[in-house]
Amino acid sequence: MTPDYTPFEASLDRFVRLKKGSFIGKEALERQLSAGVPNRFVTLEVHEVTDADPLGNEPLFDEGGRMIGRATSGYYGHHLKKSLAIGYVQAQFAPVGTELSILILGQMKRATVLRESPYDPENLELKA
Repeated sequence: MTPDYTPFEASLDRFVRLKKGSFIGKEALERQLSAGVPNRFVTLEVHEVTDADPLGNEPLFDEGGRMIGRATSGYYGHHLKKSLAIGYVQAQFAPVGTELSILILGQMKRATVLRESPYDPENLELKA
């Protein structure tokens, strides 16, 4: 998270309590909620990667080829055996299952929006 994104854009909604009283930035967050949150932080699975995983700063595109966001980080998930990325996309492209494209070293690759934690989505490992 950086000062460029609000907690809502960083998908940290569950930690924001607008009804707890006054705090710095509350009015700005209320305005953003009423106007609509423009971006969302997502986790992506990158498909058909053979030799270069995303590293960060790669552009993300919709099906029509319009740039709709940017990856902030990427890596190969050894336990999952999948290439993964995280980044910000326009809010309408954030639902789980949305198909996007990512440009990696000059090649377009398919990417799918995943649940927040593809390894342990139910936090069962933490409860073991």
